[in-house]
Amino acid sequence: MSDPVRTPNIIRWAKSLPKHCAVIYRFDNFDKKLARELRKITLENSQQFLIRSKAEPDFADGQHFKRETDLILISKTRQSNPSALLTLAAVKEGCYGASLPEIDGLLISAIFPSESPSAGTPIGVETLKKRTKDMNAPVFALGGINIKTAPKLRGTNIAGIAAVGALKEEEYGR
Repeated sequence: MSDPVRTPNIIRWAKSLPKHCAVIYRFDNFDKKLARELRKITLENSQQFLIRSKAEPDFADGQHFKRETDLILISKTRQSNPSALLTLAAVKEGCYGASLPEIDGLLISAIFPSESPSAGTPIGVETLKKRTKDMNAPVFALGGINIKTAPKLRGTNIAGIAAVGALKEEEYGR
């Protein structure tokens, strides 16, 4: 996931990512030219490309919704574009008042201590296990995940991981 503050050179960041991952473009101010450049990079690297939901360009593979998004909006998006990839940032506490709409990924955070200003108090591996147990969507762990913490997620029943800071070029020698 890009971050307006933590990935300031988003093109360089995107080029450093591994093949076959999904790239989620989050932004404060949508830049269509930048989004098109990211789409080009993701196509070259066999990656999926999602854009934060307040922009709806037709060249992305799907959308990523903020946690406070009305679930009805997500359902309508699914109905209007059944093949789009849709992900949602999970609510920090509590549960949803209704069943989750059909989504391709629910990002639960923060699992471990994170540098993200929005991370909040980490929930830990045991709470992650409990939260994934009854979800009707693939769960992706986010927050403080890096090469040292990722192995601790074995046995949690997650579909995968999401990261911002763990994918810095300097950490992987690129």
